[in-house]
Amino acid sequence: MNVLHRGWVMWDALLALCVLGVGLWGAFRSATQALQEQRESSAWAQAVHLSDDLIARMAINREGLSAYQLALGETPASLDCSSTACTATQWAQADVARWKRRVQSELPQGDAQVLPASSDPMQRLVWLTWTASTASAWIPAPTQVQVPACATGKRCHALWVLP
Repeated sequence: MNVLHRGWVMWDALLALCVLGVGLWGAFRSATQALQEQRESSAWAQAVHLSDDLIARMAINREGLSAYQLALGETPASLDCSSTACTATQWAQADVARWKRRVQSELPQGDAQVLPASSDPMQRLVWLTWTASTASAWIPAPTQVQVPACATGKRCHALWVLP
């Protein structure tokens, strides 16, 4: 064998390993991104579901609509209206407390607020926020109530409703 051709097999194998490594790194990166996006879309779908749940509760309990209010960071007291007779307002407070616990448990670092519109006492803003690794800027455009901007690293879902 010629002295100049010695070692080429080893260089070929090393080059093949490098190409394989880059390919595996790309596949791993794609899988990681897909997993992050799946988690994000799952949280988004859960936020929509939670919003729909509260809106349905408000539509059922229109008499207690004025009690459907909640501030960010607020943890309302729990009421047990299943074993005790409650007024429409107490039912609304129980609904909000139960709903807020669900938001906190089903969304990553979830928080929510429910605000009445200044122009229409029947209209409500349901606003949810949660932690997201790939959050982008979101600027709400409500007309009646100032909605806080979505913080960095958070996702926000805002919905005006007239139950």
